Amino acid sequence: MNNVVVGKLSALSLSLLLVLSVSLDVHAHPQQRTDVPAIGTAGGATMSIERERLMGDFYMREIRNLAPIADDPVLREYLSDVGNRLVMHTDNVRYPFNFFWVRDNSINAFAFLGGHIGMHTGLILEARDESEFAAVLAHEVAHVTQRHIARNMELMQQSTPITLAQLLGSFAIAMVNPVAGIAGLTASVAGIQQRQINFTRQFELEADRIGMASLARAGFDPEGAPRFFGRLAERYRYTTTLPQILITHPLPESRIADTRNRARQLGPRDLEPSLNFELAKARIRVRYSPRSASDLLLDFQSERRRLDHDHQLQANDYGLALTYYRMERYEEAADIIRALREKDRFNLFYIDTQTDIWLQLDKKEEIVEILTQEFIRRPNNQVITLNLAYAANSAREFDLTRRILNHYIINNRDDMVAWSLLHEAFQRSNRAADMHEAQAEMFALRNNFRQAIEELHSAISKTSDDQTLTRQRLQARIEQIRALEIERNRVINM
Repeated sequence: MNNVVVGKLSALSLSLLLVLSVSLDVHAHPQQRTDVPAIGTAGGATMSIERERLMGDFYMREIRNLAPIADDPVLREYLSDVGNRLVMHTDNVRYPFNFFWVRDNSINAFAFLGGHIGMHTGLILEARDESEFAAVLAHEVAHVTQRHIARNMELMQQSTPITLAQLLGSFAIAMVNPVAGIAGLTASVAGIQQRQINFTRQFELEADRIGMASLARAGFDPEGAPRFFGRLAERYRYTTTLPQILITHPLPESRIADTRNRARQLGPRDLEPSLNFELAKARIRVRYSPRSASDLLLDFQSERRRLDHDHQLQANDYGLALTYYRMERYEEAADIIRALREKDRFNLFYIDTQTDIWLQLDKKEEIVEILTQEFIRRPNNQVITLNLAYAANSAREFDLTRRILNHYIINNRDDMVAWSLLHEAFQRSNRAADMHEAQAEMFALRNNFRQAIEELHSAISKTSDDQTLTRQRLQARIEQIRALEIERNRVINM
């Protein structure tokens, strides 16, 4: 399924947003011990779990509005699988986690209140195996479970009268005028950084300890942490232009040495290459990197001669298929995907790409039939469901789209891709009231509550006089969104 990218945000602006998380620590820190006391599990004196969850929800709505989210269902499924595998082996989990991709070639990851963790697409391209990739996720999960972000927020409130609303205001200014935005943030945050340095030094140490333990318990190689971070530290040792991850997560020699020591204590594992990791990396190389299709084609063809593991060879073929698709050489792409599905019929990466290719080859009815059978087998899988809706829209089977997505959205109300597909189906089938309602939900998910209410009023105006229950339902939703707006303003100004 073709990716849906929500909004536009420069790397500079996104880095400013990290001020709201644990990323304020830009100082190297010495380390003498490998045992770090747990400091985050007690939470904070003033921020409740419920307020943390609410702030995280409103933050995520703002991210959807401003950030270049790579809302690619198959990549989203992979990231969530790895992330939740780590969460299952982590203590002090208080709420469900939400893992999402940011379309950005820089090497970075960040966490925020309420269990929201963002991963830059550029980071997986730097990782050489799944354990390295998972090590970064485990570190961010630990920041959340130990409530480091909540503690930083409390420290800000104790140190200065600044509110989250003021920080978000400076961030919003940066979207239009980066210089003014930076000035606003500098004035607001400069004094906070020095006062919180002792907290954030401990936070990084604890996130290393907790994260690496979770990494090992989840079955990954704990050596992934020192390999990944050690390689970055070595590469950028003598440069003044650092990747974002080294600015927000400084790596002095003592910390690298500590992660190596912890990995030895936990015991290294010799794991075979992960197929899904290799496939995700190939997909991001083709769809989200700035390389030209012709260059990528040469890369995949030359790299194949150096590969020997079947998973890496499959991923190389998958990268070739995506590249041929990008070059509009659909028949060649279809041949490769056909061979890959013969090896691994149920692989979601292959099914997703087959959908795109067959729609381009005008095999709409055929791919709808294939996806319908997969949907019967896996009715709750987001990749199958969203690809079926996408194909159904292409085949003008709008009632099918409506039936499967109305059920799916009951448990996935924050899925922008699903709402977008529903909106398209309603628009193309001339269901004006439903179209406005779907548009309202998309506005609400992007923190634009006023526009959402306007869309719901438009939906009401498109209903007939005898649709009393529909009007009542839409009016009730207006009241819910008004309450959300009031609650957002109350929470961020506390």
